[in-house]
Amino acid sequence: MSEAQPEFDAVQAEQWLSAPRYRRYLGIARGDHVLAMETYRWNSRVAAAGAVDVGHLEVAMRNAYDRELRRRFPDWTIDSQTRLFHQEQGVQRARAQQRRRNQASLARIAEARRGLSSAPTRAEVVAALTFGFWSSLTVGERAPTIWNPMLYRVFPKGTARARAHELVARVVKFRNRLVHNEPVFSTRTGLEDRLTEVRELFELINQDAHAYVAWHSTLGAAILSCPIPGLTTATGLPRARPQAES
Repeated sequence: MSEAQPEFDAVQAEQWLSAPRYRRYLGIARGDHVLAMETYRWNSRVAAAGAVDVGHLEVAMRNAYDRELRRRFPDWTIDSQTRLFHQEQGVQRARAQQRRRNQASLARIAEARRGLSSAPTRAEVVAALTFGFWSSLTVGERAPTIWNPMLYRVFPKGTARARAHELVARVVKFRNRLVHNEPVFSTRTGLEDRLTEVRELFELINQDAHAYVAWHSTLGAAILSCPIPGLTTATGLPRARPQAES
């Protein structure tokens, strides 16, 4: 005999989720506590599936960036004095901005290395660096030192640095919402727009990997299982993988 579902009332929900978060779901559910909690669980499934897909994109991006950086600086992750983050070009103000960025990048690499062995490999350091670290490499002030000589090769010919950086920055922000289980619905969070940006960036970096990930993704099915009709739209979202005929 299966166990009965445990009782879980609104007071318990507020204690768990916090009053503002619970009330947001209660508002979406028009005061229906059971539907509010069902929607919260649905949001968690969507966030988890989305985090998986964005995680695959992050792996593709960091490896593509690393390949291009290693062309000129083979040991940039394991050499604490790497020249990659000592480059400066332009007027004094630009150089000062680049210097601050370089110092921040070196600090992030040192932080990543501290969590590893005493002699980490290049691959281990690359994997330990945060998504935000990679995003910082395409900011405007680094165009002459990193984008123009190296990272532009990651993207198809003609891709503007500003567009590439905008996509990466938006995806990083979206990824943070997913891993913190924030609400993914509504026009304010723009679920469909964010997923379009994930797809665009993934296709720019590695179209074959994107196609493979999209085929195996569970995100589309998770979104379509929304318990509140019309809460999200399905246009442009990842499709559920078709089932084989029996």
